[in-house]
This record gives sequence, C-alpha cells and structure tokens, in this order.
Amino acid sequence: MAAVRLRLPASPVESSLEGRAFVFSGFAVAVLSVVLYGQDYIVPAVGLGAAAAGHLVSYRERALKRGRRRQVLLAGLVFACLAYFLADSVGAFFGGVLPQANFAILLVAVTSFDLKTRRNCYSSLWISLAILYLAAVYAWDYPFGLLLALWTLCLAGFWVASHLRRMEARVALPLPAVATAVTGALALGLAAFIFLPQPSIDPNGPVVVSLPNYVGFKGEMENPALPLIQLSGDPSGATGSIDLHFRGRLGDAAVMYVRTGAPAYWRGLVFDTYHDGVWTASNRGYAVLQPYVPPRLLPPAPKNNLGTFVQVFRVVRPLPGVISAAYPIQSLYAPVSALREDAYGTFRTPDLLRPGQTYSVVSYLPNLSPEELRQDPYVFNPPDENPAYMEHSALSSQAQALALSVTRDHSSNQFDLVMALTSYLQQNLQYTQQLGHVPAGRDPVDWFLFDVKKGYCEQFATAETLMLRSLGVPARLATGYSTGDYNPVLDQSIVREHDAHAWVEVWFPNHGWVPVDPSPGFSALAATQFPNHWAASGIARLIPHLTIGAPMAVLGSLGALAVIPPACSSPCSGHGCERGGGGAPGGGRRPGSQSFCGCMSGCSAGSGAAAPHRRRRSSTSTPLSLTLSRLGRWDCWRRSPTPSTRGPMQGGGRTLLASGSSSGAYPDPRWLRHHLTCCVWLH
Repeated sequence: MAAVRLRLPASPVESSLEGRAFVFSGFAVAVLSVVLYGQDYIVPAVGLGAAAAGHLVSYRERALKRGRRRQVLLAGLVFACLAYFLADSVGAFFGGVLPQANFAILLVAVTSFDLKTRRNCYSSLWISLAILYLAAVYAWDYPFGLLLALWTLCLAGFWVASHLRRMEARVALPLPAVATAVTGALALGLAAFIFLPQPSIDPNGPVVVSLPNYVGFKGEMENPALPLIQLSGDPSGATGSIDLHFRGRLGDAAVMYVRTGAPAYWRGLVFDTYHDGVWTASNRGYAVLQPYVPPRLLPPAPKNNLGTFVQVFRVVRPLPGVISAAYPIQSLYAPVSALREDAYGTFRTPDLLRPGQTYSVVSYLPNLSPEELRQDPYVFNPPDENPAYMEHSALSSQAQALALSVTRDHSSNQFDLVMALTSYLQQNLQYTQQLGHVPAGRDPVDWFLFDVKKGYCEQFATAETLMLRSLGVPARLATGYSTGDYNPVLDQSIVREHDAHAWVEVWFPNHGWVPVDPSPGFSALAATQFPNHWAASGIARLIPHLTIGAPMAVLGSLGALAVIPPACSSPCSGHGCERGGGGAPGGGRRPGSQSFCGCMSGCSAGSGAAAPHRRRRSSTSTPLSLTLSRLGRWDCWRRSPTPSTRGPMQGGGRTLLASGSSSGAYPDPRWLRHHLTCCVWLH
C-alpha cells in the first residue's frame, strides 16, 4: 500500500503591488495600536522600518527562487527574535513591556523579506491581527474600534487587489455601490448590536497576558502610598493598618483599568482587630502559591452561584503588591514568580505593581439576593474560630444602645437585622470626604455617630462592624476600591484614587462573607450582578471567550464592530469591482487561456458547484453562461457606444454564449470585460 503524502497546494506568487501595500498597511495599523495603547516605541519603530524594506525586497525578487543562504539567515533571525522574547518576558532584560507584541512585530519584520506567495501575505496579515489583539488588552476607549476597522479594510483590500491582479484588471471601486453597501451593512450591524444577545459562557481560566517576572519575595522595602491604608514592611503589605484619626487627600488620578464582565467591588486587604481607632490584621500567616492559582487550590464554588466572570486589571500607577479583585475567586494569574495568600484570602505579590502590569482573575458571582440570605440562621460561633470577628470592647455603651434600638423590630433573621442597621447609617448620617481630624482624646466612632454625624467610608464601615459584633453578628472590615467609572458598552471600569473605599463583610453561614456597604450613595447589599446580557451592553465582554464562543454569538457580541467585515466585503461581492480597458472586438487570446474564465470556473468549483466526475458541460451550463444569461436581460447592448460593438450582443448574452461555447467562437476578452463592467454599472 502506497504511503499517502499530505501537501498543501502550491500558492501563486503575489504580483499585486496594491495588495502588498495593503498587507504592509495592516501591519502598520497593528504597530500603531501598540504605540498608542502599549506606550512602546523602540521595537515598533525598528520593526516598521525593517518591514518596509523587506516588502520592497520581496516585491522586486518575487519571481526569483529562494536561496539557501537567505533561508538560513532568516531562520537564524527568527530564533534570535525568540531569544529576545524569552529574555524580555522572563528576565525583563529589555524592560518587559509587551514582550509578546514585540516578538510578533519582529517576526513580521524578519519574514517580510520572504513574502513571495499569496499565502505568505495572508500569514503576515494574521500575525498583525495577533499584534492588534495584544494591544486590545491595553485599549480602554472607543477609538480602538477605528484601528480594528482600518485593519479589516486592509484585509479586504488585499483580497480584492490580489484577485483583480489575477484577472488582469485594475482596482477601482464604484463609489455609489460602496456607499449603498456600507450604509446597509451599518444598519444591519446596528440592529444586531441592539437585539442579538451576548454569549453567556463561563470562562475556564484567567487570561494569560504575559509570562512571569522572576522577582522573589524579599525583606523590608518602602511601599508607595495606598489610599486609606498605612503600609510598612515588605511589598506584600503584610503589616498594613487603617488609622481613623487621619486621612490623606484622594485625587482624581487613575489607579487602574479593569475590563470586567460585571461591575464589582475590587477587594484588597481585610482587617479584623480594632483598637484605639486603628484597624490591623491579627493573623499574619500565609501560604506561597504559583503565579497561576487553579480552582482546586481555592475554596469551592458558592452554592447556587450565578456563574463566573473574568476581570483583567491594568495598573497605571505604582501600587503595593496587593491583588485587588472581586471575591470569591475561582482562579487567577499574575505575571510574578510566586504569590502569597494570607489568612483572609487576599493575594500579594513579591514586588510593587508597576504601571503597565496586568493580571487577570476569574471570580464567582454568588447568589446574594435578599430571599437567599433571609434563609440563613444566626451564627453562634465565629468563623474560622477567630474570636476577633466578635470582639467589640472598643465600642462605647452609648453606641451599643443605639445598635439595639435601631434593630429591635428587625431581629427575625440576621439579614433583616443587618439591613436595618445599614439603612439607619445611610439615612441618618452624611457622607463626606472633607472632614477634619478627630479631636485628641475623643473616640473616633462616638465622634462620628454623635458629634459631627458625618464622615467618610472608613468611619461608616467601622461603626457598623463594631455595632454588628455587639449584636452577635460576625463582621470584619474590607478595603479596596469601589467599581469606579463603569462603561456598560465596553464592559470596563476606570478606577481612580477617590474610588478607594472601605465596607463591611458580614458572615452568613450558608453564603460566607457577604459585602455590606453602610456609606450613603452606595448599594446597601453590595452584591455583584451581571449587567444587561444584550449585545448593546458590552463589546469587551467577549475578549476572554474568543476560543469558546459560538460564531454567531461572536458577531452579536462585537456589536457595532461586527458591521465592518460585511461593509468591506459587500461592495466586492454584490457589485462590480473591476474595470478593464474598453477594447474593440476581434483578435486576442481565446478564453481557454483567459484568467477571467478560469477565475469563474474556480469560484464555481470552490462553492461546490462542480460535479464529482469531470464531464463536458452543455452549451448553457458553464459559469460564464450563467453570468451572461443574467446580464442579458438588461439589454446592455442597446447602450453600446457604436454599432460595431453592439452587433454581437443583439441576440442577448445567452444566445451569444450558446453559440460560442459550442463552436469555440468566444468573444474577445477585452471586449467581454468592457461590456460586463458596463452592465454592472447600469445595474
């Protein structure tokens, strides 16, 4: 039995100068996205210049046979690019900024010196699409859609220019037809953007953005300021505290960007011990984990949870090594050598979180509806056997009496009791960030509750935590950031300094730690919820699901961007895109060697129209006959400029081809191209 050899069919040499220009333009668009959003300049500039030179060399030598020396040299350069990628991503020898994108840019620059065939050009385009996707991780605004549209136009332009070159026609798009197609496609895309639902697919892991940076945990070092929290010790923030006597100013500068499938509170450090106006953590234990933490190493999924969602965080200013995320966490990945998980479930990194760094988290969305929480019984023992969760000796008797009076008529279940106290604080005290220092010798909680009756989030959260403990409900203080400026279309949040926040976590036996926010202006039950699942509610929600989403759902989730491919392809598929020279009939090659007829036959075979066995077609069943039979009814011969060019068409396209296909007297190729173009324009 003979061995079967699988080989790809030979790809034709790409001779279209316009098509190669589109390929280079697509790469330039991808490089521009890296420069604008990744703020990386050196490698993109070098790669773009090298690619320009490579495209010129490839076009001039497209018909020459590949030399062995050049192939060896290019292979060596590819391995050099790979070595650069490993050195930059693992050791950050070149700064560690976008190592994947820089590797892809260098790869396109090297291979541009050997772009001979159409397949080579398509490969270059797909790599530039990968570069665009990597830049999308850092893109947090609408103008990125323009870059995606430009790249799509380059892809469509290459396809059109390449095929027209095979047909020996020049590139010329009919403007009315293009305008009509674009308008229709935009209208259809807008309708799909509004009415098609998004895919509701659970992600199977965090998004890996970059490889680990091998910086290990080490001794004492200075930490940048984290709003609300005073940090000392190693960068993981293990000795953090909150002092209610003092609070710094919070500005409007962005801290991080979060691309998320659901708006949430981004929890950081947790505190359980309160003494003399200062919160600290009593348990200093931790476990060391790998950069990727799988679900099997984390607590099990909450009962009756509503699913999972991905968050991708991009740091824009130096921050302590604390992983802020929506809790509870299913899995996470951070580009570091190792992670520490403290006793409260917070993850810390060995070094500072620096601008440009990204990490990703997959979180559960627990079902924290009032109906669910009302079914939980009261707790008689503190969770984790930690007595600190019930400690309230620092709370004055006056504050304890206030807690009892507020909740006296709402003690049928723990949830109603918690909500009664939360509502009282939200409705009877004022939230402000403009507050002076607590007077010397005055208890911060009593000063807040009975003197000024206004304060900031730490004072609201501290008062409720201690008052709940005095009622026998386990509670602790959580810090981090509120949702920030959430964009429901792009599914992203811009988190700023003034979004630094503190809230309460209350223990419910069947649901674990539940976030509760007593600060006015915030939701009392700070439960994460999925936004509207319709396509208009989010484009970027799709990004983590590219490998598992259904094709139709993908188009629906892209929303307005989904109209770009049909807008680019409709003018080429539904209208004429070729305009040949209008020569007179007579002379020239016969259609047996004419590229237009070969192209039509190839299209018919590619679409499944060809019979399984070769046979001689009848006079009216050739691809060209089908074309002319449709054009014949338009009587374009009546509009021919001269009688000499009108005569052969007097019987209509069907009669002309029927006689020609049986006798071999086909029309002249230049004449045929001219009249086909005429008919398309009149249509």
